Amino acid sequence: SSRGGPRRSHIKPIRFPDPGPLEGVKNRSKCIMYMKDVSFTYPGTTKQILTAANVKITQDSRAALVGENGAGKTTLMKLLIGDMNPDEGVGDVWQHHNLRLAYIAQHSMHHLEESINNTPLEYLQNRFYLGRDKEIAKRSSHNLSKDELLAITERGAICEIIGRQERGKTLFYECRRTGRKESDTDWEPMSALQKKDEVVMKMVRNFDEKLKSMHSGMDLRPLTKEEVRLHLAEFGIDEDLAMGKIKRMSGGQKSRLVLAAAMWINPHIIALDEPTNYLDNDTLAALTKALSDFKGGVLTISHNKAFINELCNETWLVGDGVVLAQAIQGKEKKLSVAEKRALKKGGDDASDFALNEAKDNKKLTTAEKKAQKAAAALAKGPVKDAYHVRKH
Repeated sequence: SSRGGPRRSHIKPIRFPDPGPLEGVKNRSKCIMYMKDVSFTYPGTTKQILTAANVKITQDSRAALVGENGAGKTTLMKLLIGDMNPDEGVGDVWQHHNLRLAYIAQHSMHHLEESINNTPLEYLQNRFYLGRDKEIAKRSSHNLSKDELLAITERGAICEIIGRQERGKTLFYECRRTGRKESDTDWEPMSALQKKDEVVMKMVRNFDEKLKSMHSGMDLRPLTKEEVRLHLAEFGIDEDLAMGKIKRMSGGQKSRLVLAAAMWINPHIIALDEPTNYLDNDTLAALTKALSDFKGGVLTISHNKAFINELCNETWLVGDGVVLAQAIQGKEKKLSVAEKRALKKGGDDASDFALNEAKDNKKLTTAEKKAQKAAAALAKGPVKDAYHVRKH
């Protein structure tokens, strides 16, 4: 029998893909997502769920969100992944612009209900057709409403984002406007676009998603029967199951399919909301092992102490509008030299250090400095770079 004893040896393992490095981030312990002084009030109510929430995430993060029901754990997770927006003008939610993130909500199993007469193979092929995840496109943060679609047809309105580049530390986006020639475009900094109507930011987010799928290789990854079958096999779904109808699958097999679909994009961060609620013990054991071996960051909401202790190295206690991050005993993280120096200075320096470092998180080699100078010179004109996406 295997090391897990005779009972565990029959469990089909789950293996997550390696996300690979995040462009411009040399170290897995560097901050790639954060939330600073964020407050959140549900529209139409006056009760603030969060008042001054601060969190920091790296590719080494293994964080469990804990707290009373209604304290705001799911709200916090949705704000982090961009599924909801914080109160306007308060605080900051930031994530690296090339970060790929998989979110597995409590109701992920319900998504399968629309596809129970399809096979797992068809489900993945339909969901990721054209290299985009349809589930992300449905989110309110990405989906343009009828009014918004109408608004972008007005003369002079930004109607499409077709390019992105970094100039120094600033992201610029190439914008097309209604009523102008296709070649007559403007490059606008992110700060200017953020001040415009929400519809512009939705187009920015959708363009970022397009680039993320290019970086992940998802747009090149063929949705052929063979490629999808191999991917499903990594999640313990064999060829017979992959070619049979979803409605014939057991609960455990369906949850493996949900995980397999979420991981098609090769994410750097996985966020799971109460996974222990819908997984049987065998699938949970396989998932815990896969998450422990995963080369990216993990955020999970859970009340299951055994799962948290096995997987996580810190808890985020959500309550009274704030988040208290604490290392799990025996799993304390060693501070870097730079972090120790910032702590010695004390004050805001210490908490801001990691966040400032996040946005400027690489020491450049001489060759990179040269390349950056060349890029800065080029950026003075209307540059078409690798991130320029033209319609075919």
